[in-house]
Amino acid sequence: MKLTLLVVVAGLVGSGWYVGHCVWWPFAACRRCEGLGKFRSSSGRSWRRCRRCKGSGERLRLGRKVWNYFADRRREANRG
Repeated sequence: MKLTLLVVVAGLVGSGWYVGHCVWWPFAACRRCEGLGKFRSSSGRSWRRCRRCKGSGERLRLGRKVWNYFADRRREANRG
């Protein structure tokens, strides 16, 4: 009983931390270019912009994508 309660509380704290993290820091480093926004070309002589992040070096976190989806649905419901 106590172990189950501990697991549930830890899960709630962890998910609350992640939601807060997504609200305050919605972007993370791009995984492909590691946050640089560019990478070396295959010849190694020049730099190319990262296609995935379009040179910004950032990507939107999954939790923030979910947050934005529900915010958009709420706005649509309140409009009509």
